[in-house]
Amino acid sequence: MGTLAIDDLDDLRLDLTVATQRLLGDTMTLSDEDWFEPTGLPGWMRSHVATHLTQQASATERMVRQLDSPEKCLPWCACGSSASVMHGASRSGLELLEDLDRSAASLMNAFDAMASHAWDHSLLTSQGVLPAKALALVRLNELILHHVDLRVGPTLADIEPRVAEILLAWNLFRAEPRFTQVRLHVSSDSGNEFTIGTGVDTSISGSTTFLLGWITGRMDSTAVLGAEGLNLGAPV
Repeated sequence: MGTLAIDDLDDLRLDLTVATQRLLGDTMTLSDEDWFEPTGLPGWMRSHVATHLTQQASATERMVRQLDSPEKCLPWCACGSSASVMHGASRSGLELLEDLDRSAASLMNAFDAMASHAWDHSLLTSQGVLPAKALALVRLNELILHHVDLRVGPTLADIEPRVAEILLAWNLFRAEPRFTQVRLHVSSDSGNEFTIGTGVDTSISGSTTFLLGWITGRMDSTAVLGAEGLNLGAPV
């Protein structure tokens, strides 16, 4: 894919607001016991997912706050460590919910406070330089996929087709460094096509949501056509 085309920022911000409200609304229904039920992520309970989302929001906010710097290219900030996720996951359901709400609101406020010129900055990542508005896309990806992982509300099939297409493009882009022996030609049922990797040409096709589930490790290779023998490992 090489470069990443990012959707209109206003649309992304609206998608982000809707996804945040849905996640907070669904998690409000969970009891203390529910928070310690398993999720779609191996070895993770709902409390782990909530802690990760909180830490990801805080890391994203730190990057947003840095965008007021005169520097035009800033380093990508890492989320919390695995140890901090494990520690945070031991909290009560109320503490988890309050932290989810607080961190989400604080991040959205930071986005709202950004000067228009700050979106012209760039971020230095392991996959090269990305535009600042990738921050909204990354947060949207985290919210929607981990909402599915929580098993409290939507499934992959419930993701709005336009949003699923955006997330598919992003996850193929971030997966590209893993494909050093295979060149994937990916075709979705919406008519969009993507090419990533280097090596033996392999064609993959399927519905947008199934392709998204497959490339993120949430569905196995039988969900799409042409992916037999391609093991993507644990969900990302």
